[in-house]
Amino acid sequence: MTTADSRLDRYDQLRAERPALFANPPGAAYEIIFDRAAQLACGETWAAWSRERGRPAEYGDMGVIYEDKYFIAVRDTVRFRDGRVGPYFRLLGAVDGAGVGILPMLADGRLLLVRQFRHELRGWCWEIPRGFADPGDGGGTATAARELTEETGATATRIELLGRLDESEIYLARLDDAGLPARPPGEATVEGIDGTRLVTPAELTAMLANGEITDSFLLAAYAFATARGLFAADPA
Repeated sequence: MTTADSRLDRYDQLRAERPALFANPPGAAYEIIFDRAAQLACGETWAAWSRERGRPAEYGDMGVIYEDKYFIAVRDTVRFRDGRVGPYFRLLGAVDGAGVGILPMLADGRLLLVRQFRHELRGWCWEIPRGFADPGDGGGTATAARELTEETGATATRIELLGRLDESEIYLARLDDAGLPARPPGEATVEGIDGTRLVTPAELTAMLANGEITDSFLLAAYAFATARGLFAADPA
């Protein structure tokens, strides 16, 4: 069996496990093609493209092209609206469950942020806790509760869904003073978080205006919370 075939075999297995991710709804702009001959032909075309540029031919393979405990990288064979057939890359969560972002809020309206080092950016960012589903989590609120505690040491009295960001879910975690993290500010963790910060909604708004916030999960949480009027009583 060739490497190209083995990657497509894993692709077919993933498609059987998570069919919703491979649906072709009516009017889809990009139709996923599942015919093996068409997939291999597309792979050969892109392998040639790679070879011409001095890159490994397997860069053109279709199917599951990389997998670890966090991500599955998939290259679909698709038909575009103009009839062309070509590759389309997707990055999926390794576990069949929504990723989560959690906006922790105290009773007085202050919000708990984390300072996280992002490898892809090679820099530090102010964010909200977030992460992937684990096997056996049993739902988004369980994932949110686990990630909140893992990343901040805090525990929530209540967790509620705020909205959705693409394939992820954004939650509001209600905290009381007893549930605040015991971890001292500045203490490093294995997840690249070196501290937490409590801010009022007004302070967060100022950070947004000054360009200090770039995390898409925090931006989405801010938008959802604002739309729901959660910041209306901010005394600042």
